[in-house]
Amino acid sequence: MPREENPLAAVVAVVCMVTLLDAADKRRFRPALGWIARWLRARPVLYWLTLLIVVFGGLALWTVDRQPTYGRWLVADEYCYLACLVWIVLYLLFYDLKPGQLRSMGIKLAKSPFTGILITLTTLLILFTGLETYLRLFYITTDSYGFTAMNYHWYANFYWGKYNSLGFRDYEPIPDRPGLTRIAILGDSFAMGHGIDNIDDTFPQLLERALGADYDVNVIAHSGWDTDIQLFQLQSYPLKPDIVFLSYYLNDIDYLLTATDADPDRNFDTPNNPALSWFILNFFVPNFAYYNLMQFTSAARSTNFVADLTAAYTDDALWSQQAQRLFEIVVWCRENDIDLRVLLWPHIRELDASQAAIDQLRGFFEVQQIPVIDMTPILRDNPSPGLIVNRFDTHPGLDAQRLAAAALYNSIMGTRAD
Repeated sequence: MPREENPLAAVVAVVCMVTLLDAADKRRFRPALGWIARWLRARPVLYWLTLLIVVFGGLALWTVDRQPTYGRWLVADEYCYLACLVWIVLYLLFYDLKPGQLRSMGIKLAKSPFTGILITLTTLLILFTGLETYLRLFYITTDSYGFTAMNYHWYANFYWGKYNSLGFRDYEPIPDRPGLTRIAILGDSFAMGHGIDNIDDTFPQLLERALGADYDVNVIAHSGWDTDIQLFQLQSYPLKPDIVFLSYYLNDIDYLLTATDADPDRNFDTPNNPALSWFILNFFVPNFAYYNLMQFTSAARSTNFVADLTAAYTDDALWSQQAQRLFEIVVWCRENDIDLRVLLWPHIRELDASQAAIDQLRGFFEVQQIPVIDMTPILRDNPSPGLIVNRFDTHPGLDAQRLAAAALYNSIMGTRAD
């Protein structure tokens, strides 16, 4: 994304240059800068407030302009900006500082009724900055819906740019050779391993290792893909698979619901207040507090999300459109002599609430004589915290990945999935 010129950075750079020149030629700049410093230090409360504005205002403006919640790598001009900001703060602290001034300022602050307010404000700003730094640099996690600040952080570390030459989160495919069976996993975030840090722990890779050297399992999946795009992606894949597993999750119908009153994501909208919404979208601390602690922990919101999804499968108009898309995948695989099988994922935390949609899907594929692996009974029979990624993310966790790999292995080997 192109970066626009930041006028704030230019102002900071000019101030920094002036102070640097003053250090070299005190006769030229000392009268003006010295007067400002003396005037502020004679008013300790205002001096303290000025330092807070420079430090935290400078950091906040840089963060919003250059490091929003979807994350970016630092570039050279940002390092220069931060270095200039540090220099200006040091200059404000120590420029033309006379012996005894600190003691005099301390006496005035002790008598000021605003000192307590400043101490509280400073403490809150330091705590906020510390938490913001921790969440931005060290707290790497995901959420179910893929739009929180921490989720973008995970994408930056484990997803974006971690692709093979075909653009998928997968190892390079093995070239065709006699005796090689090629298996494609077609899907969305469930298939690409959303929230699973190590690609080797995702069910496509677990399946490939279990099958051995005569099989190559290829991932054709990206986060956010719905049924409307999956056939095109399968057709565009340069290597023809012998077997395709369609990894289907309930929200693969979401393309029919987006921007409508039935859109499940509306359960997690940002606030209507523009100022509060801006704050949440630009900083990790309020983003985490609003989404992770208030929205995602709400059982009602999660239930409503699943209810909105399952309702789409009982809506005749919506289901007929989705069934047509699925039928096109079935037909194309038959015409190209590809063995199509389906892996059905329920909402892992809402197994019972997902059942109506799962039954609709399973019935459709069974009529088409497509083998179906329904993960619902498998997940129900193997309860564990590891079925989901984390308490904010109900994508398949490490245990669910292993169960899915075992189910696919049994399907390929012609045995029953336990």
